[in-house]
Amino acid sequence: MFTNRFFYLLSVVFLIVTACAPQVPATSEPTAPAATPAQIEPVTLRLAVADAEGRPSEPYVLAFIEQVETLSAGNITIESTWDAGADTTPVFEQGVVKVVTEGQYDLGLAGSRAWDSIGVTSFQALQAPFLITDDALSEAVAASDIGTRMLESLSLAGAKGLALWPEDLRHPFSVVPDKPIFSPKDFEGSTVRVVPSEVSHLLIETLGGSPIFDDGYQAAESGLRQGFSLTGLPIATGNVVFFPKFQVLFANGTAFEKLSETQRTVLREAATATQEKAIAEHPSEVEAGAAWCADGGTVVMASDEQIAAFEAAVQPVFEELQQTPFNAEMIAAIRELKAKTDPAPGAEACQPDVAQPSAVPSAENQVWSTGLPPNGTWQAERTIDDFVPTGMLVSVAESEYAGVYTITFKDGKYTLIFEGLRGQRGRCEADYELVEEDVMRLTYDQNVCDLPPEDIQWRIDEEGLHLHLVASNDGPPDVEWAPVYAATPLQKIADP
Repeated sequence: MFTNRFFYLLSVVFLIVTACAPQVPATSEPTAPAATPAQIEPVTLRLAVADAEGRPSEPYVLAFIEQVETLSAGNITIESTWDAGADTTPVFEQGVVKVVTEGQYDLGLAGSRAWDSIGVTSFQALQAPFLITDDALSEAVAASDIGTRMLESLSLAGAKGLALWPEDLRHPFSVVPDKPIFSPKDFEGSTVRVVPSEVSHLLIETLGGSPIFDDGYQAAESGLRQGFSLTGLPIATGNVVFFPKFQVLFANGTAFEKLSETQRTVLREAATATQEKAIAEHPSEVEAGAAWCADGGTVVMASDEQIAAFEAAVQPVFEELQQTPFNAEMIAAIRELKAKTDPAPGAEACQPDVAQPSAVPSAENQVWSTGLPPNGTWQAERTIDDFVPTGMLVSVAESEYAGVYTITFKDGKYTLIFEGLRGQRGRCEADYELVEEDVMRLTYDQNVCDLPPEDIQWRIDEEGLHLHLVASNDGPPDVEWAPVYAATPLQKIADP
C-alpha cells in the first residue's frame, strides 16, 4: 500500500496474558463428564500472523478466532497481530516462527516454507520442485496423513502444529516487460524476489539466479493471487509450478500444554474447522489466472520441452532434500498420493483485460523549467484509470495510489499529503534545493516519511503543474513511485 511502502511505521505491542487455567483435576469415576463451555476458564491468547490484513489468509484467521470464541462460549479470546514479522530479525514468516517458538506469542500463522530457518525440515517435501503442481493434489496432501505427520513433527521444535492448508501455487514471474520466463536460462544472472526459505533459495540458486527479498529484482517466484505484491505488470508462466504455498497454524508448545484439556480441545477443533473451510473455499488456478489477467497481469505457457528442461535443472534440489530420511519418506508418500489423485486444471494463457502502459514524460521528450518552482499549494484527484496506463495493476492502483494528492512548495520546504480511496492517509515533508539548472532535490525528513532523496523536474502550463521523477537515491527512479509525480497535472488551490 502507499502507506505501507512509504509511510508505514509499525509498532508491535506485547500484551500481558492472564494466567492460563489449571488442569481439571482427575476424578475417581471411570468416565469423566463431558466438558461444557461453562467449564472453560477465561483466557486470552496472542496470535502472531505473518501476513498483513487483506491477504488471502485473512478470512481463515478470522474464521479460527470466531470458531474459538463460539466453541468456548466466549471464554477464550484470541488477539491477533497482523504483519507480526515486520520488525523482527529475521523478518516476515521466519520472524513469526521465531517469536512464537520463543514464547512471545501463544499462537502463530506462517508459511510452511519458513520452518527450515530454525532447523525444522519436516515441511520441505512440500517444496520439492515440480512435485505438487495442481490444486487437487495440494488439497489432498493437506487433508492426508502426510500433513498430519508434518504437523506432529513440530513438537521437536517446542511447537504444537494445529492445521495445514494450501494457499496458492508458486510460479516464475518476470517483471521485465516483454521478457517472460520460459526456461532455466531466463533465470541466469537475474536477481529473483523470493520469500526467505532454505529450499526456495536453493531452487533459485540452482537455476542460476540470485535470491533476494527486497527491491531491484527482475524475476520472482510467487502465486497468481499474490502477484500484486510485485512491481509493474508481471508476467506469470502458468504451467511452470515450482511448489505450493501452505499455511501452518501452530502454537507455542509450552503455552499449549499450560492450557486445560478442554481449552486444548477447543483450539484443535477450531483449527480443524478452519482447515476444512480453507480447503473447501480454496480458489482454483483457473479462477486465479482469470482474476490475474483482469487485474492487468499476463499468463504465458512454456512448451513441453521447456518444462522438461526446468525439471531436469532442479534435480539437484530433489537430491538434497531426499538426504533427510523424513523428507524422502514424505516425497514418496506424496508421489503415491499423486498417482491416485486426478489433477485439477491450471491457469490458462491470457493477456491483460486493461489498457497497456503508455509512455510517461521523461527528460528526453519534455521541456522542463529552470530554477525552483514558485511557492504555492497544488492538488490532484487521481483515479485508478490515471495510474493503470503508467504500468500498474488495477488492484495496486486502487489500494495504494488512487486518491487525492496535495503538494506544497514554500521557501525550500516541500509537503506531500495523500488521502487514499480506502481512507488511508500519508504525509511526507522534505527540504528542496536546486542541484542542476532544471533539477531540484527533495531531501525527506526521515522522522515523517522514510523515503530516499529524490531528484525531480517541474513545469507549469495551461494544464497545471507537471512533475517528473528523474532519480531516486542517486539511482534510477522507482518504477511504481514515478507515476505519483507524473500521473496527472496538479491544479493550484492556494497561493503562498
